[in-house]
Amino acid sequence: MHEPDQNPGPAPADIVAYLHPELDGVLLCREHGESWPGLLPLTAADLTGVGFCSWGTDDDATVCGRAISRKKPRR
Repeated sequence: MHEPDQNPGPAPADIVAYLHPELDGVLLCREHGESWPGLLPLTAADLTGVGFCSWGTDDDATVCGRAISRKKPRR
């Protein structure tokens, strides 16, 4: 019998960013991090200041750079 997850993590509405588990300081905004498997979801309480989305294209022609703060994003 399948047991329920004891730590389901934050609700999707509470997630403000995603953290790469192996690359120190690599944050992705909600738009760019939602579809990447293995990223760690962060809530505003998990952040200590302001970070910036690290998403970019392979040739660095397009980079997000969106500020990620402790404030909950508007939807």
